[in-house]
Amino acid sequence: MKQKLWIVLCAAALLVCALCLYLGRDPDVATGATETGSGIELKTVSDLQRDSLYKLGKVWGFVKYRHPDPATGTVDWDSALFDVLPDLMAASSPAQANDVLADWLAGYPFTVGSDATAESWRRLQDQYGDSAPDTGWISDRSFLGEAVCQYLERLDQTYVGERPKGYAAFSADIPGVDFSHERDWQFRADDDGVKLLALYRFWNAFAYYAPNVDITPVDWDQALQEGIDEMLAAESRTDYLKALGSLSSKTGDAHVAMVDDTLSLYRFYGSYFLRCSFLVIDGQVVVQYCDEKETSLHPGDVILAIDGTPMTDRIAELSRYFALPEPDKFGKVLAIPLLNTKGPTARVTVLRDGEQLDLSVYTTNQLFVPENPWKNGTLENGQIGYIDPAALREGDVEKLMENFAGTRGLIVDLRQYPSVFLPYLLGEYLVPEPTQFATLTLPNPALPGSYFRQESFYTGAGTLQATGETAYPPYTGKVVLLMNENSISQSEFTVMALRQSPRAVVVGSPSVGADGNAVYLKLPGNVQSSFTGMGVYTPEGEATQRVGLQPDIVCLPTVEGLRDGQDELMNKAIEIILDS
Repeated sequence: MKQKLWIVLCAAALLVCALCLYLGRDPDVATGATETGSGIELKTVSDLQRDSLYKLGKVWGFVKYRHPDPATGTVDWDSALFDVLPDLMAASSPAQANDVLADWLAGYPFTVGSDATAESWRRLQDQYGDSAPDTGWISDRSFLGEAVCQYLERLDQTYVGERPKGYAAFSADIPGVDFSHERDWQFRADDDGVKLLALYRFWNAFAYYAPNVDITPVDWDQALQEGIDEMLAAESRTDYLKALGSLSSKTGDAHVAMVDDTLSLYRFYGSYFLRCSFLVIDGQVVVQYCDEKETSLHPGDVILAIDGTPMTDRIAELSRYFALPEPDKFGKVLAIPLLNTKGPTARVTVLRDGEQLDLSVYTTNQLFVPENPWKNGTLENGQIGYIDPAALREGDVEKLMENFAGTRGLIVDLRQYPSVFLPYLLGEYLVPEPTQFATLTLPNPALPGSYFRQESFYTGAGTLQATGETAYPPYTGKVVLLMNENSISQSEFTVMALRQSPRAVVVGSPSVGADGNAVYLKLPGNVQSSFTGMGVYTPEGEATQRVGLQPDIVCLPTVEGLRDGQDELMNKAIEIILDS
């Protein structure tokens, strides 16, 4: 079952995306490329030029990922983009634009064929293929003209199996895409070439190396068309980041992030933060925990407005720049920017016990991260074991499970993001025999945009033993897995594995729906972006992306419970175990 490989794969690939908190020329086109930019400025853009830019974005990305020369790092497709932009913008008709593209592509000849490694990948796709990109557009003569279509069609029959220096490279150990060979470019508000490069780079990377491009809330071609106007309208670095955020928000992928060195999007309303965390209850933002120094805000307060801006307006505005799996799933994605303020004090309007209050609240320039009040160990006079995955270190699981032997039940709190990889290790104790818990789809290195199925994801007793590990004593008590709106990525993968236990029940609310790995892509202006790079499905083939996992028993926190200091999911878990 190749478990050792998959342990390495999952441990590395299922890390959630961490926020790094710490286009003869006309008069409208200026040129003069430099080492730090394109030197291209588009003062106005006609409908014809806009259509040409859309066409270029698609053609450039297709050629970038399929042309055999970039596999060895010999073609700089960023500079090639800058080279063609002025002539393309000077075209006076769609036909002339197509001629420009044809002449440009003719400068990058190639030999149709396939290497031995690529043939292996093609056979794998024939046997285990899950999805392939819709490339019918490359044969649309009315769209691209005869010469461009012929070029792309020939390129579509050219396969490269190994791209160690390619824009999309792959490792022999972990089958995930590596974008580390992308070049950084200095951002300047008047450099429209570089801004378009950023748009094209992210759009094409997601189009070819995201397994969920077919379920984006906005058609991905439409996102490119809209992105052209938004990017060219950017008159500042902040506008540029908003344009990138607007593009990425159309993915619906909660693994998506757009992080620059100033964390601009994450400090959307200012560089200060309320000293509290929140949960979403009935669509409202409700204070969950407060800093010990916070005396104005109380758990259970419903936040109605901050600095005069209603929370509904804040949520709506931020949703334009952050990728939400669904409109009501904003708690995890907007956890940081939603509580931004401009200064060391903020005006906060809350609803408390039916009364609306206007409070003056001290803020902090450090994000408040609450401490889990529940600690690893036993509860209820030693009757119940509790695991906080976020607080684990290597070796802790074995010690805890030894201590939990004989307890009536075990609570694994996957509202917390795991610090160690648990699906296999805990599965040894909780699942009596090797049991499939997931199917993944992985990108095919030789076929950009194609994904193949990998079904060898098993957990249970003997799974690790096959790699020479020692035996693990089976745990015989009840198992309760806690899950809520904050359960994402590795937390979701762990739930999928451990719920295979015949004694397990999942309590809480649907998870975020961003399972799989996060891949990272550098964008101009020292911006780090990310998105999901592998598809994760149940063994039955049911989707998890944007859908999330569903609990066996729905249990939701309430305003009253938070106000009274109650953890209603923990209460329910304890009740289930002691009543069993």
